[in-house]
Amino acid sequence: MEKTALFIDAENISHKYIEQIIAKFEHIEVKKAYGNFGAVQLKPWVNICSRFAIEVVYQEKLVKSKSNAADIALTVGVMESLYVSPIDTFAIASSDSDFAALVHFLRRNGKKVIGFGNNTASAKHYFDDFYILGKQNTIPKVKNKSIASVDTYYLALVKEAVETHNMQKLDSLKQWMLVPIFIEYSTLQKKQLGVSKLYQYFKYHDQHFKMQKAPDGGFLVSLH
Repeated sequence: MEKTALFIDAENISHKYIEQIIAKFEHIEVKKAYGNFGAVQLKPWVNICSRFAIEVVYQEKLVKSKSNAADIALTVGVMESLYVSPIDTFAIASSDSDFAALVHFLRRNGKKVIGFGNNTASAKHYFDDFYILGKQNTIPKVKNKSIASVDTYYLALVKEAVETHNMQKLDSLKQWMLVPIFIEYSTLQKKQLGVSKLYQYFKYHDQHFKMQKAPDGGFLVSLH
């Protein structure tokens, strides 16, 4: 199994996006969040880290400086994982441009680097993939669901629908599923998935689904 490490710049990322970040991966080997967690604005992160088993790396800013102690600590943590742990994919959640050199270094060393941040993040083009937080996380709340994430709930339903069609309908298409068939089969609506077009959902969750162009001009999707 591919091993992933997630490093969160808690001073530059809101805690409310953690579920969107976590849902992107099947399994995360290392999860660390960096910041001055004694600051009032980072208090919500403490509970979030406990809930999602994220290691808190406390960095208090003792003096006024342009250098950010959390950024430096995060970089050190990444480098430690690079040389000590067998990590295949590094995920960095931050809208800070200070990590551009770090991302470039990781990629030069053959590592895949995934970024999470806001739409104005100036370093987003350095990553292999960069996901804009909040853009596709507009899924409505579901009551009485004993799960941590609404998105995880819908993802399970979509995967079940895809797998069912693969087994029952499309053996002749090498286990691929036509999206129009999926829309007719599934009771889910696109608005429930937080997207305007269905392919956006599959693209966002590309670690779970494979897509390819269909002969009729549409596209086909199956489980990884």
